Amino acid sequence: MDTTAAPRPGQAWNHMIVIGRGANRVCVIDRRDTRQCLKFMLPPAQRTRVGLRQRLARWRAQRKPARDENHAELRAWLQLSARIPAEDLAPHLATVLGMFRTVYGQALCCQRVTLPEGGDAPSLYALLFEAPRYPAATLCAAVSVFEQWLLRHRIPLFDLNAGNLLVLPDGDGVRLVCVDAKSVVAGKEIVPFSRWVGALGRRKIRRRAERLRARIRAALPDTGAPASAP
Repeated sequence: MDTTAAPRPGQAWNHMIVIGRGANRVCVIDRRDTRQCLKFMLPPAQRTRVGLRQRLARWRAQRKPARDENHAELRAWLQLSARIPAEDLAPHLATVLGMFRTVYGQALCCQRVTLPEGGDAPSLYALLFEAPRYPAATLCAAVSVFEQWLLRHRIPLFDLNAGNLLVLPDGDGVRLVCVDAKSVVAGKEIVPFSRWVGALGRRKIRRRAERLRARIRAALPDTGAPASAP
């Protein structure tokens, strides 16, 4: 494998099939159990160029691996699962199974989010800009349900990234499932007032949800043709 090539979904990475990737991590199907996926920290040459704040975060993670994104996501899961029953988390948050050691390094193991026929659930981003399948009203309704779930359980998930929200059929509509909740413990605020003050946190969630609904409406005109990705 060319260590400088950035892995893309559908490609092989260390003999495992890629199903997603971010700026710093790659998510692959676990060959031992295909109901699971493994998230690895990418080697520096395969990471996306980022701004100063994220470069500093990478530098801190290199000096202390417990600060990396896998550990942040694990901390977020442990924090949420300690106070919210599993049956309330499961509809909207992918289950984290723990940190595993593999021949390719340490990986965060999670349950895969799959469609009824077995394929991987598409991201909201893909349904907006790559392969639209649902009208804007259906996706906006799912965002509203997800927003109320966050508010009801006091979950400070302020990073409503369309790439981290997978979409599953649910009755006559769809349901959003978050596959990366690390922002619950690793947000962008220097002083996290939104986590400390409940009213500020609720207001921020509502703003983020409304911004996401606006993005959906802008991306899916009445013709159903996808808009250009930003």
